[in-house]
Amino acid sequence: MPVHKMVTIDGIRVRAEDEARYRARTGAGAGPLTRALAEPEPLFDPSEHDAPAVLEHLATADETETARVLAAEAAGKNRKTIMGKDTA
Repeated sequence: MPVHKMVTIDGIRVRAEDEARYRARTGAGAGPLTRALAEPEPLFDPSEHDAPAVLEHLATADETETARVLAAEAAGKNRKTIMGKDTA
């Protein structure tokens, strides 16, 4: 199995054979590599949504996003329907 030497460019590890291509894509005047880098998507804020919309978002979120949204909800509106608290 071949061993690739890695080159670090601005904190990014790149294979040595890909260095020229990487520098060409990220050099002076080069735009972002992806749209996500150009326009980062804003974080989901549960206080800006009703409870069903928050629950819908949580149904498709990964563990990290779920924890972040639940922490924001607990610090904000702290709705029982979202936090799963008993009403009794």
